[in-house]
Amino acid sequence: MTDADIAAADKKRRFKKTLFAMVLGGAAGFLAAFTALQLMDAETMPEFGASVEVAVLVGLIYVITALAVAVGVLSPRAGAKFLNVEDAEELQEQRSMLTTSAIGMGAAGIALVVVALGGSVGLVDPTVALVVYAVLCALAVWVSLKSWKLQDELMRAVGRESGAMTFYLVVAIGGTWALLAHLGFVAGPQALDWLTMFWGLMLLACFIVVGKRGMLVMR
Repeated sequence: MTDADIAAADKKRRFKKTLFAMVLGGAAGFLAAFTALQLMDAETMPEFGASVEVAVLVGLIYVITALAVAVGVLSPRAGAKFLNVEDAEELQEQRSMLTTSAIGMGAAGIALVVVALGGSVGLVDPTVALVVYAVLCALAVWVSLKSWKLQDELMRAVGRESGAMTFYLVVAIGGTWALLAHLGFVAGPQALDWLTMFWGLMLLACFIVVGKRGMLVMR
């Protein structure tokens, strides 16, 4: 087999893996979002409003991402079929770091969902929501610090750049929204909208930084 044949075969393999990951992720996201919105729109449920629905959907993205990573941790062979890794051995080598990352992502996502469903017209008592949020966020911070110690210099650099990018996005998007609201052009963001922006723009920042470094190309 020539080098050209090997390159063509590798390109085909990457394309199939990318397509499979996109279809799987899209299907999982659609089903989760559809189910959540159907439950919140049920006649027995209170009127949540757009802010709550968007917050729940953003939280679900975190949870779904955490579950995908958890699959790779529990079954490296299965995870290697859709996660952006070289092979199952790479997942096994990074098991400790990925475990803490999955726990942190899941905790952060559930925390946002619980808070979104809390409040005076929500499903969760405000005090309970606050306690659950505090515990889950503390857990997310703790495992994030543990994950940081296990990361190589590249991953730490990505984390730093993502944090800086998140700040700029919050200022640009949230700040512009607040400015327009103050001047009376649009309705102002609610407190929950700010929380959702923190969570959502962090994901967007990671996506941008990883893309700029060429790390979105499936291996």
